[in-house]
Amino acid sequence: MDGFVNSQTWEAWFESYEVLWDNTSYIFVISVLLSVVIAVATYLMPIGSQELHSSERKVEDDEDIREESEEKDLGSKILEEKRHVDLKNAQRRALERSMENQLTAEQREAEREAQSQQLAAIFKMMQEQEEKFGKTSIDDIKDQMKLYCG
Repeated sequence: MDGFVNSQTWEAWFESYEVLWDNTSYIFVISVLLSVVIAVATYLMPIGSQELHSSERKVEDDEDIREESEEKDLGSKILEEKRHVDLKNAQRRALERSMENQLTAEQREAEREAQSQQLAAIFKMMQEQEEKFGKTSIDDIKDQMKLYCG
């Protein structure tokens, strides 16, 4: 009965812990403490990460707003450029009409003949280099000319 009573005394417990402590490595103690700190930090992390995510969302929202304003600026620039091109085309057509009105019938006919010859030369060159330009017809070339010459 003495052994049973003695093992329950505080001296016996202290002696057991002392033996355990003497045989424990400091690296083990540090790794256990570090694990506990990491576990606590992980437990508390969602609270801090929600704030982090909300600030990230705010930054993303700010970037979205900035991109939208840049797109609007780009859209307005494109619209302004289109207006400028339309204005230039209108000026060019008006100039062509006024020059055409100043030409005599013979000069207009000579102009149309020169245009037809140029068109025929372009068509001939494109047929000779079919591998480069693909198969085209005279109507295709006239349609392309209309895009640039009105």
